[in-house]
Amino acid sequence: MRLAPFAALPAALILTLSAIAQQTGVYSHVSAPPRTAAAERKVELPVTRVSLYKNGVGFFEHTGFVHGDAKVTIDFTSAQLNDVLQSLTAIDLNGGRISGAGYNSTTPLDQQLRSLSLGLGLNTTYAQFLNAIRGARVEVHGPGAAFTGRLLDVEERNNPAADKSGATVTTTSLSVVSDSGESRIFTLTPALSVRVLDEPLHADVNRYLSLLDSTRNQGLRHLTLDDHGNGARELRVSYISEVPVWKSTYRILFTESPASHSTNCTPVTTSSTTTISKDGEVKGTGSGSASCNFLDSMPTQTATLQGWSVIDNTTGVDWINVHLSLIAGAPQSFIQPLSQPIYSRRPEIPIATQAQMTPQTFDSSMDTTELAATGRDFTAMKSYAALQPPPPPPPPAMPEGNSSAAVFGGMGIGSGYGSEMSYQQAASATLSVNTKTSAFDDFFAYNIADPVTIRTNESALVPILQSKVNVDRVTLASYRNGAVTQPLRALWLTNTTGLTLDRGSFSIVENGNFGGEGLLDPIHAGEKRLLSYAADQAVHVSTENDKSTNHLTQIHVVKGVVNIHRADQHEVTFVIHNSAADRRTIVTEVPVVDGWKLDDDAKPYETTATVYRFRSEVAPGETVRLRVGAEHAGNTTFYLTQSNDNQITLMLNSSEHNPAFEQALKPIIDARHRVADAQAAVKQTTTTLDNLRKDEDRQRANITALNTADKESRERFVRDLNHTEDQIAAAQTELTTRNAALDAAKADLASRIDSFDFNVHVTK
Repeated sequence: MRLAPFAALPAALILTLSAIAQQTGVYSHVSAPPRTAAAERKVELPVTRVSLYKNGVGFFEHTGFVHGDAKVTIDFTSAQLNDVLQSLTAIDLNGGRISGAGYNSTTPLDQQLRSLSLGLGLNTTYAQFLNAIRGARVEVHGPGAAFTGRLLDVEERNNPAADKSGATVTTTSLSVVSDSGESRIFTLTPALSVRVLDEPLHADVNRYLSLLDSTRNQGLRHLTLDDHGNGARELRVSYISEVPVWKSTYRILFTESPASHSTNCTPVTTSSTTTISKDGEVKGTGSGSASCNFLDSMPTQTATLQGWSVIDNTTGVDWINVHLSLIAGAPQSFIQPLSQPIYSRRPEIPIATQAQMTPQTFDSSMDTTELAATGRDFTAMKSYAALQPPPPPPPPAMPEGNSSAAVFGGMGIGSGYGSEMSYQQAASATLSVNTKTSAFDDFFAYNIADPVTIRTNESALVPILQSKVNVDRVTLASYRNGAVTQPLRALWLTNTTGLTLDRGSFSIVENGNFGGEGLLDPIHAGEKRLLSYAADQAVHVSTENDKSTNHLTQIHVVKGVVNIHRADQHEVTFVIHNSAADRRTIVTEVPVVDGWKLDDDAKPYETTATVYRFRSEVAPGETVRLRVGAEHAGNTTFYLTQSNDNQITLMLNSSEHNPAFEQALKPIIDARHRVADAQAAVKQTTTTLDNLRKDEDRQRANITALNTADKESRERFVRDLNHTEDQIAAAQTELTTRNAALDAAKADLASRIDSFDFNVHVTK
């Protein structure tokens, strides 16, 4: 069957390596009629565009011009080739057609080794090699004259050590038989050599060693595409490849002193201890006091946020003036060993003998009308779009970017600045960022507007962001496992850049001095996030009255189902002292516990999925107390129809012996006692009846045994039997009466349980 020519394909052919074919190391290309070597030109396409993702892959695009028929070659490492074969896309934009692609490859080494008669694997020892050439003609050189013959056997022996210590020494012996029939045994030592005399076998040994050596020479792969057409044409080739993950790092620059931001409160002058109410009102406990609402006083500052990315080029190709995009997203990606020939295991079927063939009939195929009705076309070839993100929408204006190239200026740590220019202004003037941003699908991209050059095996620090942001300086204290952690200096940063800040590290620089560093998770535009960077040794946070209680809240009974509701309460008071010379904003974190609800004594300023955050303003030298309480509601269910005396006791204990509940439950308890008494009476009568029937059986047996006794004895036993039968009849009557009384008691208990409705709320 011949393949259809490619002339019918569209001019802008999109190739996904469907035309690659390989068979036994020779590449067959589906192409136009053969061209002469002089008519084909070899072209190398430079990298023009690089997009790096957070999942460790990069999207690369090569762009260049070809003329006439050309062979386009792109070099890859062996590690890159699997990704390339899985994602390669090629487009000739000016009417050319790509007839195929090929790359240097070999049959897997283990498959090639199977073709040798030696039967040696990838890792072999000298003894294994000698075993593989058994029967071959060899010449053995050692002490004495050389000996020629055929290698008979290779044997390992365990011999006692010469020092008589009981240890054993393993030796390898060779058995060689000469043409005359003489046989000799040689011990394999470093002084013994064995030379292969059979030329074909010697060639196989050389071939084996050559194959082992060839595995070190496959580090570089040359992928060649055949592009056919007329005149000058633009060609684009794109693919993904594994690359190091690009990293983000930030600088947060301050100039203003936090003391320059004041609140709208009158300071407390005569009180040393302050309490914050749930509404944020501050009250002193001394002879003087002040009242203000600190929640309305937000000491927000403006800082300069600089963003940088660390990029590593380990692809083996220089990136010269490429358009670089850094994408904060992780598309799904994986590796398949497409570059390695894979051989399928085929079953071995024995040859059938005396097979009897019988005629067979087969269904007819679908006709053309029916085939068209299925809506399927088995001859059409589907084209694929180039692997590249859609063109980005117009980016938001960068607060402080410009179009000049990024340069580094003097950033002397500890240097001072006059009133003419603050540290932030100097830093902003020094660094210019020309980055456009765009979003597509679930990704966010930083598109570097200016071309970037990063040569192979080099790394670069590229600026991606510079903007003003709003921050609140706070001290963060976290309550965990019953204790308060070391208070930390932190920033409550609001992302006012309009961009998504990628995950990375950050450093604090204030007036040219290092202030600390930390880590941040991705922060979306408009989102507010706490960032801690240093210990705050001037703030001390401790706890008092940390306790848990449990109390009854409600007893609810419907149709015999008793629900006793109880509430677990936990409360803790945080004692916050500020020994610094300036006012501190303290953020206290309390964990969110599933099922627990805060009480009304304190309202959190912010709630996340894991913590409540309470905000407190503390003046210099001041101590404030913040009480936080939470409650967890739970209930225990009892079923009166299934309860025993122990469960009734447990239920009363759980209800804390509530008088109203005990009074309402008394008729049911009395009815349970009546049922218990009736059950005891039935049991007593049943036991009596069982004993009487045993007596009756015994007496009947005695009468039968005394069949030959005198008349007087027999009459006495008959009288006893008649008396027992009278007692049985009376007991049966009594049992019937008592069973009826038991049924009546049970019905009365069931009726009382079914009609038992009770509800009471218990207050502390």
